[in-house]
Amino acid sequence: MTTKQCFLLQHGLSLSKSSAFGTCCYNNTDPQNYSSYDVDPVACRTCLDQESNGIYSYRQGVNQKYGIVHDHRLPMVLELAPNRNCNLTCKICDEYSSSLWAKLKQIKILPDYNLPVDNLLDKFAQWDLSQIQEINFSGGEPFLNNNIVRYLNTLESRIDFANCTLRFVTNGTGVLTKQITNLLKKFKLVQARFSIDDIEIGYEYQRPPAKWIEVESNWKHFLDHMPHNTMAAINRTVSVLNINRLHLLDKWHEDSFKWSRFQDTIELIDHFAFGEYNVDTVPSALKQLIQHEHGVHSRAWNYVKDRTLNENIDVLQETIRYHDKLHNTNMQQFDPKLYKVLFG
Repeated sequence: MTTKQCFLLQHGLSLSKSSAFGTCCYNNTDPQNYSSYDVDPVACRTCLDQESNGIYSYRQGVNQKYGIVHDHRLPMVLELAPNRNCNLTCKICDEYSSSLWAKLKQIKILPDYNLPVDNLLDKFAQWDLSQIQEINFSGGEPFLNNNIVRYLNTLESRIDFANCTLRFVTNGTGVLTKQITNLLKKFKLVQARFSIDDIEIGYEYQRPPAKWIEVESNWKHFLDHMPHNTMAAINRTVSVLNINRLHLLDKWHEDSFKWSRFQDTIELIDHFAFGEYNVDTVPSALKQLIQHEHGVHSRAWNYVKDRTLNENIDVLQETIRYHDKLHNTNMQQFDPKLYKVLFG
């Protein structure tokens, strides 16, 4: 069997904590520990799992875009998550990625998770960034506290933005400002992804305390005012909470948002939730409901049909109760069918 390879193991550089570099957002191993492109079966498990479930993985995407063989080992893709500042407590997220989650759970975020912007250049002093062709910026929430502008403007002296693609994911609660627009214009290409898992009450249940009407308005404003070098997309996290509702966001996207005003395709990109809400926790009763309501040709059925399902859903039930209590939400009101399947 041919060993799978990944471009990022030689040309990826990720900084998601102030004390350590990795190769990508999924692999926290120091890039200097790898001497080849061969995938690490443990550290690369996220992409390998996605591929085994028919999802086009990050590994496959960067391999297709950049190829494998290069005549140097310098970083070409930079991933930067300088802090965890966030204004949402999404049920699929946790205190390690959201400062508001940490506050809600009364947990102090370790200093390691926050890199002061004043220390950014010192942190990258050992690295040659002259070959960077792509920056993936995340958080936390990039638009909160003008994060994306403050950190990337600091790196402009080290990276040629005009020959670089910027990719970022936002939760959609922030409005596109003039400062952010001016930053985006500096790049060769911008790929902006909005995290939208559901619509209306489904969205608000899964991503508290966000309000759907505000997020939808911000999404439309972004599409109307983004610069011409920008392509917008929707990132949907597929979980137990929305697996039976995928068709609702599909229709919203299909009816109104398939194309930008520049006639670029607006993609709807799926990936799976981690932890208790992962679709591996879908019980057979929910699988049967999906098959009955959406058929064997649906996207939802394709995501669960070949999975070995876990009938012991005590942990899932306890997580739902815990989150409903923290958020003052009610699954029975949000989705009675889902509640009946999970709780009887």
